[in-house]
Amino acid sequence: MEIRYLEQEEKERSRKLWEQCFAEDSPRFLDYYYGEKCRDNQILVLEDVDEIYAMLQRNPYQVYYGGKRYQLDYIVGVATALECRHRGYMRQLLMQMLEDQNREKMPFTFLMPADPAIYQPFGFVYVYDQPFWKLNEAGERLRRVRIGDRGEDQAAGKAAGGKLELAGRWLNQWLAQRYQVFAQRDGAYMLRLWKEIVSEYGQWDLLYEGERLVGMECFWGKEEKERRFLYAEEAFTEPDKKARPAIMARIVNLEEFFKGIRLKPDAAPICITLGIRDRQIEGNHGLFSWRITKEGSQLQKLGDDIPDGTLSVTVEALTQWLMGYGKPEEIPELLLKTVQTEQGIFLDEVV
Repeated sequence: MEIRYLEQEEKERSRKLWEQCFAEDSPRFLDYYYGEKCRDNQILVLEDVDEIYAMLQRNPYQVYYGGKRYQLDYIVGVATALECRHRGYMRQLLMQMLEDQNREKMPFTFLMPADPAIYQPFGFVYVYDQPFWKLNEAGERLRRVRIGDRGEDQAAGKAAGGKLELAGRWLNQWLAQRYQVFAQRDGAYMLRLWKEIVSEYGQWDLLYEGERLVGMECFWGKEEKERRFLYAEEAFTEPDKKARPAIMARIVNLEEFFKGIRLKPDAAPICITLGIRDRQIEGNHGLFSWRITKEGSQLQKLGDDIPDGTLSVTVEALTQWLMGYGKPEEIPELLLKTVQTEQGIFLDEVV
């Protein structure tokens, strides 16, 4: 058995395993996925004699975090052949992936789990609840301008380039006003999103109040339509149903992640010694010196061992707390009072 990343010309070989494990995805969608997303992703596989038995796919997104833009991996296509499950194949792939991401100095990685129990043993925790909105009465009266028509060929997205560019500018501004962690909607992102929507027979409308763009809404599905997204000013929306846990994340390089952490405005600079427990990434486990200011923070490793009685936390607790998803009991009161955590995450990518 060999673990390796597929070369670009080999990526289509993984489609057979995708089709076996994710039968709900249509051939039309997979044509889009393997034609578009696989242009710049990484597919890590466990194979033997040209047969792929397990895989995961690292799809890159430009994500704002800590006031900077990073290329982060959104993990999809996590699959093991039916006859090869419960042999530890996926554990090998996930451990290799985390090692590679740590070496690449990636602050964190994220995924949408089919079953959170699969990823919890590898340090992943929920950091984002998916909100559900619908248009209120005022929203229903907005003027709609469609970006293409349902069922158009994907190449038609190029003809919709002007609308997509406008939508991207508006959406980046909408996100930046409300969130601190989100994927940048550049031209490539918007065109791919358009092709993704078309692959699932979707329709995407821009919403206008008079001549002012105030939102956008998308439904997709060939037979039964469901809302893919609704982004709009609050005056035109209302809650549709209760938010649900959707995205799990994991810190993969502590030093890089901590650069984006700052003190609250009224706190004075501090330096503490902290033990961090990470069961999977050796470089993340040990005793650290953590200096925190209003501009950022610096983490320096002092050693691999955590002396008894040392103030210590798990990487899971750090991930949830610093990404603004609750206050785990093990986080010391001193840190809760002084450290500014992320105040808003929005990660609603599908693939």
